[in-house]
Amino acid sequence: MLYVRPKISEMGMHLLGRSVHPELYETCAARVVERELYRLTVRIMTTGHLITFQTGEHLITEVCCGVHQLLPQQGRLFSQTLDNSRTHRLAGSGTPIWESSFEMESVNPRLLVTVHQHVAQPREFEGLLNRFASSGRMPLGAISYVNLQAFRRHVNVMSFHTFPDTCSIVRVESRFAVPSSESV
Repeated sequence: MLYVRPKISEMGMHLLGRSVHPELYETCAARVVERELYRLTVRIMTTGHLITFQTGEHLITEVCCGVHQLLPQQGRLFSQTLDNSRTHRLAGSGTPIWESSFEMESVNPRLLVTVHQHVAQPREFEGLLNRFASSGRMPLGAISYVNLQAFRRHVNVMSFHTFPDTCSIVRVESRFAVPSSESV
């Protein structure tokens, strides 16, 4: 399916200490990774991405989405617009560890075309990929790509979302980890 993504000026990063109901968003691609100590669910949504990391009784959800995306206020641990580069860390007693670095970058139109051509090459993807419809202003549609590196006690998630209308890219690198108090 092809979708048009929200404007980059309307994007934000959120962390919730709870799950988000599936009826609040439209999923374009999804993957689940289960290990002995955790379960990770990654979804590319029409508005960005949603990542849920659960270990034991604790669950956190990272959401990169447009401001018009409905998200619960209850359980919100972090909320930030994507207007600058930021690095954040959350670690509590017995709760999953979350570290994230995100940035919005304006790029040369030729570089954006090169990125799109590279991603469009037919091949197996290790992560999730979704191509969105063109908004009509630019011939390119947006792309969302999420790559996962799953280990025994943690997962590294690298994602990028392109915004051809403004020649911009949002990059997010997140690390979700099992707290050291969890059994080995």
